[in-house]
Amino acid sequence: MSAESPPASAPILDEESRALVRRSIAAGVVTLDEIKTVVASLMTDDTRFTPQRLSDGMQNAGLLTRWQASKLLAGKSKGFFLGAYKLLRPLGKGGMGMVYLGEHNVMKRQMALKILNSNASRDERRIQRFQEEARASAQLDHPNIVRAYDFNQSNGKLYIVMEYIDGIDLHQVVARDGVMSIAAAIDAMYQATGGLAHAHERGIIHRDIKPSNLMLRSDGVVKVSDMGLARIGWSEGSGDTSKRRLTGTADFVAPEQALNSHSVDARADIYSLGCTLFFLLTGRPPYKGDTVAQRLAKHQTAPIPDVRKLRPDCPAPLASLLTRMMAKKPADRPPSAVDLIGQFDRIRRSAGLKQKNHQPLAAIASNSDTTDESQLYQATMDDQSVFNGSDADETLQDAGEFDFSTLPDIGVATTPSAFPTSTAGLATPPPPRAGSASNKQSSSGSNQSQTLMLGMGLAIAVIALMTVLGMAAYTIAKPDNPPAPKIKATESGKEIVIINGG
Repeated sequence: MSAESPPASAPILDEESRALVRRSIAAGVVTLDEIKTVVASLMTDDTRFTPQRLSDGMQNAGLLTRWQASKLLAGKSKGFFLGAYKLLRPLGKGGMGMVYLGEHNVMKRQMALKILNSNASRDERRIQRFQEEARASAQLDHPNIVRAYDFNQSNGKLYIVMEYIDGIDLHQVVARDGVMSIAAAIDAMYQATGGLAHAHERGIIHRDIKPSNLMLRSDGVVKVSDMGLARIGWSEGSGDTSKRRLTGTADFVAPEQALNSHSVDARADIYSLGCTLFFLLTGRPPYKGDTVAQRLAKHQTAPIPDVRKLRPDCPAPLASLLTRMMAKKPADRPPSAVDLIGQFDRIRRSAGLKQKNHQPLAAIASNSDTTDESQLYQATMDDQSVFNGSDADETLQDAGEFDFSTLPDIGVATTPSAFPTSTAGLATPPPPRAGSASNKQSSSGSNQSQTLMLGMGLAIAVIALMTVLGMAAYTIAKPDNPPAPKIKATESGKEIVIINGG
C-alpha cells in the first residue's frame, strides 16, 4: 500500500467507539491523528471496532496508561491534567487525598503529586496541616527522605509536587513476600534511621513512622515519606478534649505520643521505628487488639514482646536493641537517631551482614509487583481530588465530524513517536482511484502539458547548440597573427611604402 492510497475498506466504529474517540480527544491525552494510526494498524486484523478493542490498541501503542483508559471507558473526559502535569495513574490513597504519578508537559519529568481532596479543601485546619507538611518537607534534603519540590494549586486544588519513587512501601513488601531476612531488615532500618537523623537535626519529628511510610526504591534505597504529621499535634477543636484526635498510627505510636503529642521528641520516632522493625521481622505489629483503644493501652502497659519467639534466627544484639527502641520510657531508648545508626552498623558488622549497594533490599525491590491495583483505580472513579462537578461531554464534537475514511499508511507510522501532531487536512477528500473519469481527464491534461514543455525545451537546446557551433567555426577560421599595419615614409621627395614581409 502506498502512502497516497487509502485502505481497501473503511473501519466500522459503533456509536460507543466514536464516543470513546470524542472523550479521548476532549481529555487532551491523544489526538485524532494518533487514533487514526492505531485504527489503521488494527484494521490489518479486523475492520470492526469496539470501545475495548480501540482502548487496548491505544494502550499497546503507548498512547494511554491503563488508568487513563479505564477512566475514558468509564465515561470520563475531565481531570487528566493538573497544572503543568498530565496525570498517568494513581499511586496511593490516604485520608488527605490521592497521590498520582504525573508527567510535566514540557520537561517530561515524572513526579508524584499529592492532591488535597475536595472535602479537606473546605477545612481550614486540614489546609493548614497540608501546608505544614509542604514546609516541613521543603527543609529536608537527604538521600533517604522523599524530596518535595513545589506547592501549588490549580482550579482550586492544592497539591505538593514530590519526588517519584519507583517502587513499593515496606508494608506492601511484607504483604507480598512475607517477613524480611535479617540482613534486609537491618539494611532498611539503617537507611531509614539516616533519614530521620537528618530531620531531627532540623527540629522535625515525623510522628508517623510505620512500614507504609518507608518506600523501597527499585535499586534498594529506602526513603522516608509522608511528613503529613510532622510538627502537628492534637486538634483541640473548641476546647472539648473528647474531640482530640490521635496523631500517628495506633499499631506503631509511642506511648507518650498517644497521651500528648505536643511534647514528644526524636525518641518517639525511635519507638515507632522499633515497632516497624518488629513488623518487618514477624509480619505483624507488636500488639494485637480489636479496637484502637486496646492497642494504645497495650503500648502503655503491656510487656515488650520478645521478637525471638517469632524469629529464632534474630541475633541477640538485634533483639536487645529492638527491646530498647520500644522501651516505655523515652529515657530508656537510644538517645538519638545518630546513636541508633551506630548501633545498627555495629550489629551488621559483628554478624557479618554488611552488604554493598543494598543487595538484600535491591533483590526484594526487583521482584515483579503483583499488587492488585483494580481497587485503587476504582477509588479514583468518584474521587474529587481532581474531578470537578459534572463530567458530561456537552462540549464535545459530534461523532459525524470524525472521518475515518482516510487513514495513514501503517508502514509510515506505527509507533507513537512517529505519529503526526497536527490534525490539519483530516477532511481532505481521498485521491481519485485509478480508471475513474476524473483521473483520465487529469492524466490527459497532464500529458499535453508535458508534451508542450518538452517541445519548448528541445527548441531552446537546438538554438543553444547552433550558437555554440558558430562561435567554434569563427574561432577556427580566425588567423593566428593579425596583419601588420602598412608603414608610409618619404625619402628625398619620393614616397616609399614598406609592407610587412616585403
